[in-house]
Amino acid sequence: MTKGRPKRLKLEDRIALARRYHAGETPKVLAEAYGVSRRHVTRIAKEEKGEGQDVRDPSVAVSFRTAESDLNAFDAEWQGLGFANRSQALQAMVRARCGVLSLMQRDLQAFAETVQRAQDLSDAARVLAKAVHRGQLHLAVADRQLLSALLELAQGTHRDLASLKVAAHRRRGERWDPTKAVSKKQVAEVLTNV
Repeated sequence: MTKGRPKRLKLEDRIALARRYHAGETPKVLAEAYGVSRRHVTRIAKEEKGEGQDVRDPSVAVSFRTAESDLNAFDAEWQGLGFANRSQALQAMVRARCGVLSLMQRDLQAFAETVQRAQDLSDAARVLAKAVHRGQLHLAVADRQLLSALLELAQGTHRDLASLKVAAHRRRGERWDPTKAVSKKQVAEVLTNV
């Protein structure tokens, strides 16, 4: 009995194996003759007879064109996630198909709204802090400290989200290199464009 991934048989070998199986030869004998497992023998025999999983849900070869940089980024990602090969990673994406595209679209919209809310909060906190600084608004020392902490939090959150946005733009259009850090200059550019 062979272990590991089943050997891929040619079509004529599959047909011959199925005929011999249906003629009464045992899976053990056929497994040894064709270099596959007994389970693989019975599965091939069922498929050739019109039964089995592959007959109910046949596989389809798919090919498509993509930018080399996008494919390199995809390869780096699936290798980091522990997939054995590109095909296995693509199959996992296809199997998880339900709602993935609409989820991505909703996530992008939610992300854009979050960046905008962070900017609005940061702007509002800045206006409030200026009013306190100019003496137009009087706060207790504890409230001033709280306002200062909230302003720092809002600005930091907005910077972090803007960094993510820069990384997404780089990934999408400029042959993104996941090993490069996002510079403060790039974050500043995004902050002015948000």
